[in-house]
Amino acid sequence: RVMHVMAGVLDADLWNLFRPRQPSEQFLGLFIKLGSATLESQQALRSKITKQAAFAMLGACALKWGQLEGVTTALVHLLNKHEHAPGPIAECAAVAAGRFENARLASSLLREVASVSPEEYKRQQLSDAKGVSCVGVFITELAQRMPKTTATNVSLLLPHLDGEAYSLRSALVTVLGVLVCAESSSGSLNHDRDRSTSGDTSAPLLRAKQGFLDLLVERVHDVSAFTRARVLQTWAQMAEKKAVPLSHWLVVADLAIGRLGDKSALVRKAAIALIAVMLGFNPFAPQLPTAAFASSLKEYEQKLALMARVTPAQVDTIDEGDETAVDDALCGVEDATAAEGDTPGSAGEPEKETKPREESAVPEPQTQTQPELDGGVEAVRTMVAALKTALGFAIQMQGAVGVLCGLLASATPSDAIEATGLLVRLRQFGVDGADEGVRRMLGLVFSRDVSIRDAAVEAVDVLFLSGADSPVAAAAALAEVASASALGQLAALEEVLKLLVADGRVPPDGAVIRATWALATARDASDAARAAAFTVLAMAAATSPEVIAPHVDYAAAALERACRSGDGALARASAALLARGRPGGNAGTKDSAGVSSPALAPDGPVFAALAKVLSPSSHLLGRAWYPAAEQCIAALYALHPDPEGAASDVIRSFAAAAFAAKAPATVEAAEPVSTETTPPTPASAVDAGSLSRFLFVIGEVGLKHLVHVESLGRAVRRARAARDRAASEASEAAAAAGKDGGEEAELAAALGQGAVSEDLHLDNARETCENELVAFVNATSKGKGLVAAYAPVVVALCGHPAVATGAPLLRSAALAALSRLMAIDGGFCEEHLSLIFTRLRDESDKGTRAALMVALGDLAFRFPNAVEPWTEHLYGLREWGNSLHDPDAGVRQHAITVLAHLVLNDMMKVKGHISQMARCLEDPDQRVASVARLLFAELARKHGNPIYNLLPDLLSRLSGDASVSPVDFRAIMTRLLGFIDKDKQTESLADKFTNRFTEAALASTPKPARDVSFCLSVLTLSDRGFKKFMDAWKLYEPALYDKEVFHNLTAVVVKAKKSYGGKAGKATAKANANASGDALCDDGPRAEIETFEAKMQNAHVERFESHRSAKRAEGHVFDDDDAPAVSSVARGSDEETAEPAAIDDKDTGNPDSEHPLGVLNGAAATASDAAFTKLAAGDETGGPKLTEEEETEEEEEEHDENDDENDENAAADTPVEPVVKKARKGAAAKTKEATKEATKEAKGEKNKAKKAAKAEESQEEPVRTSRRALRAK
Repeated sequence: RVMHVMAGVLDADLWNLFRPRQPSEQFLGLFIKLGSATLESQQALRSKITKQAAFAMLGACALKWGQLEGVTTALVHLLNKHEHAPGPIAECAAVAAGRFENARLASSLLREVASVSPEEYKRQQLSDAKGVSCVGVFITELAQRMPKTTATNVSLLLPHLDGEAYSLRSALVTVLGVLVCAESSSGSLNHDRDRSTSGDTSAPLLRAKQGFLDLLVERVHDVSAFTRARVLQTWAQMAEKKAVPLSHWLVVADLAIGRLGDKSALVRKAAIALIAVMLGFNPFAPQLPTAAFASSLKEYEQKLALMARVTPAQVDTIDEGDETAVDDALCGVEDATAAEGDTPGSAGEPEKETKPREESAVPEPQTQTQPELDGGVEAVRTMVAALKTALGFAIQMQGAVGVLCGLLASATPSDAIEATGLLVRLRQFGVDGADEGVRRMLGLVFSRDVSIRDAAVEAVDVLFLSGADSPVAAAAALAEVASASALGQLAALEEVLKLLVADGRVPPDGAVIRATWALATARDASDAARAAAFTVLAMAAATSPEVIAPHVDYAAAALERACRSGDGALARASAALLARGRPGGNAGTKDSAGVSSPALAPDGPVFAALAKVLSPSSHLLGRAWYPAAEQCIAALYALHPDPEGAASDVIRSFAAAAFAAKAPATVEAAEPVSTETTPPTPASAVDAGSLSRFLFVIGEVGLKHLVHVESLGRAVRRARAARDRAASEASEAAAAAGKDGGEEAELAAALGQGAVSEDLHLDNARETCENELVAFVNATSKGKGLVAAYAPVVVALCGHPAVATGAPLLRSAALAALSRLMAIDGGFCEEHLSLIFTRLRDESDKGTRAALMVALGDLAFRFPNAVEPWTEHLYGLREWGNSLHDPDAGVRQHAITVLAHLVLNDMMKVKGHISQMARCLEDPDQRVASVARLLFAELARKHGNPIYNLLPDLLSRLSGDASVSPVDFRAIMTRLLGFIDKDKQTESLADKFTNRFTEAALASTPKPARDVSFCLSVLTLSDRGFKKFMDAWKLYEPALYDKEVFHNLTAVVVKAKKSYGGKAGKATAKANANASGDALCDDGPRAEIETFEAKMQNAHVERFESHRSAKRAEGHVFDDDDAPAVSSVARGSDEETAEPAAIDDKDTGNPDSEHPLGVLNGAAATASDAAFTKLAAGDETGGPKLTEEEETEEEEEEHDENDDENDENAAADTPVEPVVKKARKGAAAKTKEATKEATKEAKGEKNKAKKAAKAEESQEEPVRTSRRALRAK
């Protein structure tokens, strides 16, 4: 009430009270204070009446009674102090402008916030970002309420786009978007009150629109991730409001796709959202296939060429000025692309109907005089420009699919989730390549993150189930995905369908399952469609067997149909569906408590259909028989009441066919067999195709029988557990009833009866069954099985020379059978491991090598103790094939995948051979490199970070491996050292690396020192670690002669400059300085680093000169421009240290260059250079004088060597500037003398013959003398 009354006071005519003067400022100030206090209180603003009264008071004081400056000051003060104030203040300015038809309050507020310097906003951003963020929110709110006024004053705000307050830049970006979206101002402001330069209220917006768009395009590359994300969000808002001009549509799409690779997850999320909005609000068509747009564009370009007599190349793209003409053309783009539905790229139309359409695409010339579009040539030209833009947009979306597939593997969960959603949208819009992206997205169902897994399941539900037009369409879509998916994608799709069936979204008797059965059993369906439908049904039956139970006969009929037609895909799919019909077989499932469902009749149609596949005379030819036979054997063990007997019959039939005399022509003619014509031998009398099938059946039956035995054992345990549970409940009930039976149970347990005894007997029985499968030596003739009987045959075939050099199919079948039999028994496995590794070493077929690596991985899981002695061979020694460096990329991928699986599951110890896996980080094949990166990333996540313990050994092995190039070594170590993120581990590694300089400095080549120094440069040392590094000066000081070592160690110092001392160290230094009255303040740590850097530079110059002089003494020739890595040496701690020069490519590229042992100094270098100069000058006088100079040089070197033991203390305790000056002066004198001597030789052309004779006489002198003479010349 008080606010309402006070606001009414200002509406009265106060001139009558204060005549002849204006109302006093003190009087009006009371109203300003009252209104400001109201806006300051959040509780008061909750009342609409109070808020409107405060707005009226402040507006009246500012615009009616001339207190604009006071009101502006008060509102700006509130704006900088309270986070809730920006919205009410913007609303107050808008209300005042509407009530008094005057926008001066809003303009004054904008000028006030714009007058603050960008440096002040930067300071506020660093200290307290609340004020800057409030200013940004205010101008955003004001722009939404009063776009015309904001546009008039936007020139005052634009300089802040170059400021360093990112929150203000983000707000200005939003303001620009709002201004572009605005079509008119928020109020009817006249020329005098809003200071507009034109009577047209929309003129400022129209004039500045292009400039605003250019600023938004430029700001997408802002340094702040928040601003970049805000720019993309602004473009998305503009696209929703259809404010993005068609001329900028492709530009914005390109910006969004480019930001998908931004380093910030926030920006990537905003870019994905922008692409999704542009898809939803695109002005072209609801479907974006490139083929339809390209066909329409070609048609209209032909029309335009005939109408306007111009070539298609003369048609320009859409300019911004043509937007009004394009609006009408866009309405026809969708119809034009829809008319192309009968093109070869579209589905659902018969091919015979496409010919009339294609014939009518180019009409007769006489009909072209009347255009089909209203507007003549201009309308067709506009349509062509619109179609070009639409085609470009479709191509851009197609290119974005690959980038999104890369984001699916991102370590940030939001990237994978958002990319999944966008791939769904792309497929809904029919973008080319989106189907492949959706199939790759299915793999996210195996993610550890629950949110990512749920996103993959929801994507499948939206695309193929809830988003389908009908159950029939859903079934067709699922079948299409299954038919186009690879093996890994099929496993992912099966997992998704399992979750959907378990969740009840795909009921076993639901409409989708019924539609899928209808698709599989339709008479006019193709075999490929039937196979895809059966695959989907098998996936659903994995969770709910009720899917297949009523339709077993249909699957058997499809299997017979496949056998007649020879379709291996349909046979495999139908057999896989039959194998899911009785989960667990005779053993049942874990939920059935040891009770299995009834088996099928042995004489039923199902087993008759299976027999047609599991027969030597099967009509399935070539390699298509093997996957179908695998699924048929699985179905046999799942459905037959006596699977062992049925499998024995199958083995006998294939054995009889394999070891019978080879017929002149067999059904296996399509399989690759040996074509060599050799004399009749026992080996050549056997058909390779029949023998391969026999070996496959032996191995597969043995493996399935092992699984069957273990399943029966688990079923017995489950049945006994159910029985014991019932007995326990009965005993508890009896005890509760007062009956005594507990003593008898305790006595039975003490005597070894009951559960313990049964477990023992069960384990013994299971072990006996497993041993009898392949233990052909120990098994009795009565209990020997067929697998055990034929095991020696398999071993003999694998070691037979004819098989080793025969058909690849026979070799792979024999080795596969042997590996399956080895997985059954540990003794059999240990006995024949040498044979497996020998075959792996000598195998020439890449597919067989890859299969052997997978088999060895399975054996390592099954019997780790047996495979452990062969660890080196499993990693791949060079003399045993070295699978990790196999010439074929597929074999390397299988090898690294198997080894990564073993290492991550702790089935193989991480030994020194892991350096071979580290080399795969830089493998030429990206698939191999990605698996290696995943291995080390997962290894770093394990407890204790094993990579920390492996790094020293990895450094030694990789540095000593000559096949690892320096570039690859740096890339590998950079990635591995990136996993070290703890200061304690970093300090420990730095100490270990620094201690290695003791041996590296004495090596014959500088490569070890270079590698160690590079690893040190990668680490980020703490203050304590860098202090230890400086204290270990004597360890790496001898290696500073090398430029690359010096460059790497300088990088360590440069890193330390940014953080050494820290806040605590600087505070301590400042306190000590204040206590002692020193003026250094917090420059102590920096001065210490600069002193150390100058010390390192001086040591490098001295060591470099000594090394060069010693190498000259040994006969090496150096270039004239060979110089240390630093151009100058710091003369004191107060001067700026010199930047290290670029490393000489010739010097660093020769890792085998030698350096002398022991300690060298600059004095020796100077003496050697001086002696060399005199020697070169006296070379023309003959041999005796050269010998005297040489003796003098040796005496000087011996004199200098007596002072070597004091060089280290001199380098550490005293300045080395005189030594360096002496070295420089000697080098300058040498150069001057050599130049003078060369000039004399050039002028004395008359003495060439004499010099040549003297050179011949001096050939018997030492090599060092002749090379020095050559150097002087």
